[in-house]
Amino acid sequence: MKKSTKRIIETFPHFEDKLIIYKNNLLVEEAVEGLNHVEATCLTLACFFEEPEHKNFNIGLLYQHLNNNWLELALELITQFFKEDTYLIEQSTFSIIRKGNNEYFNQKQFADFLSDSGLNYDKRKLSVYYSRGKIPKPDVELAGTPYWSKSTVEGFCEQEKNRLKKDLLTKIIHTKKK
Repeated sequence: MKKSTKRIIETFPHFEDKLIIYKNNLLVEEAVEGLNHVEATCLTLACFFEEPEHKNFNIGLLYQHLNNNWLELALELITQFFKEDTYLIEQSTFSIIRKGNNEYFNQKQFADFLSDSGLNYDKRKLSVYYSRGKIPKPDVELAGTPYWSKSTVEGFCEQEKNRLKKDLLTKIIHTKKK
């Protein structure tokens, strides 16, 4: 299952059973029966993500049936599909950052993630490390505010955990030699 489809399933768990339509050669129209317009549009999008060679998606459905948060989510999913599922967009300059978005972290959210993962970080420490170039460069900067993608934050977190383990082992070995 594609990453973008998984995000649709997280929002609409009851779609998991309906997604078998592409395996059973059923028409998308049959699967969307009984769904409201938002659900039908999202299911049609998920079917396209899973079988883009065989299923079509009419972008007019976004215009006709989605607005506000639903439209932003659909556009975000389409971008994710082409970046992470097909790799047709290799180096993207397009990004949607919205309130409640778990894909990008500001400095405080970055520090909170590290702290929640067991690392001794707060916003001030992260700010100092940022100014010294000790953390990854932001993936996006808007109005002077840096944002890091979830994958960048997770990668740095793992890198820090590994560095701390290595430092601890070195310290233990050095102490035993004395």
